[in-house]
Amino acid sequence: MSREVLKKKDTIDYALLLITIAITFFGIYMVLSATYYNSMFDESNSPLTSFLSDFRKLFIALGALVFFIFFKVKIIKKLSPAIMMGSILLLLLTKIIGPNLNGANRWLMIGSFSFATAEFAKLASILYFAKILENFTSSDRKYQNAWINILLFGGVSAFLIVIQPDLSSAIIYCLILGVMMFTAGAKFRHLVVLVLIGAMLIGVAIISTPYRLERITGLGSEHTDLTGDEAQANQALMSIAEGEVFGVGAGRAFQTKNAMSQAESDFIFATVAETTGFFGCVLLITGYMFMLWRIFRASLLTESRYASLVMTGVGTMIGVQALIHMLVNVKLFPVTGVTLPLVSSGGTSILILLSSLGIVLNLSAHPDGV
Repeated sequence: MSREVLKKKDTIDYALLLITIAITFFGIYMVLSATYYNSMFDESNSPLTSFLSDFRKLFIALGALVFFIFFKVKIIKKLSPAIMMGSILLLLLTKIIGPNLNGANRWLMIGSFSFATAEFAKLASILYFAKILENFTSSDRKYQNAWINILLFGGVSAFLIVIQPDLSSAIIYCLILGVMMFTAGAKFRHLVVLVLIGAMLIGVAIISTPYRLERITGLGSEHTDLTGDEAQANQALMSIAEGEVFGVGAGRAFQTKNAMSQAESDFIFATVAETTGFFGCVLLITGYMFMLWRIFRASLLTESRYASLVMTGVGTMIGVQALIHMLVNVKLFPVTGVTLPLVSSGGTSILILLSSLGIVLNLSAHPDGV
């Protein structure tokens, strides 16, 4: 489609909208497939309790998608500094008053709803730093001011995410910011220095924490430990092998039902592989590739530098999270809590992702600028 056609206002990218909805509802189906069997043996809940809970969260997230498609992005841009400050405050509150679950403070409880503040921080930073980087190379003063903002606000946010502790989310956060800076025209030598510093700090965080180091060293292990730290990664590999070409079908996945914990979240890709096989995995990956193509294509064609940076940030967030999740499931990356975008169970994740895609759809419908 030509740039002239894209200039037509109020034209939503229906291809992007449809693939978003398709992947989202496929995710609900896979979550039901992963949780239904085990919930049958939970006397405190009906087999559909978990599914209905996720569906309610999905309903709210879809409402956010529609809201942001039609909401004026100029207002979001104007409020982005306040949104950024709010995200830092939420990260701080999470460490202070957030419940400690499995040794981590990653959520704030709002009634019965848990809110993962690191997920919100990613979107808040995309919106804020797109505004900061909009005029990144217009003058030396603005270039320096942008770096001060990035090192100060970005550094504080990344640090607060690391100490939750959530190193994987912090790495994703920094990668999003790094790609946005590269796109905005940051000088190469400055980016190299930033990458070296980041790599050094990540190395220190890994070496200083025994369980992280064990996960790294476990990647090269050839034995099939089903009881230690490698258990879930090895169970995921077995699930993928069980699926073969066309999968065993919904409700018949032995590994998902009997061996894998967190099959509906951290290891949903292995559940997809066992249930739908290689064929289903290829279709899902193709869906993600098509989604990312639509997002990055729109970012290149828009006349708004702010819109381009926001779409680049959102596309990077989805692409990096999907890649890391899949690499974890095939044991090519240390086990993390990174969810598969729009597929894994998780209310905050899907809320933030659909809100982000709503903003992208809004921006792509108004290519003349924000």
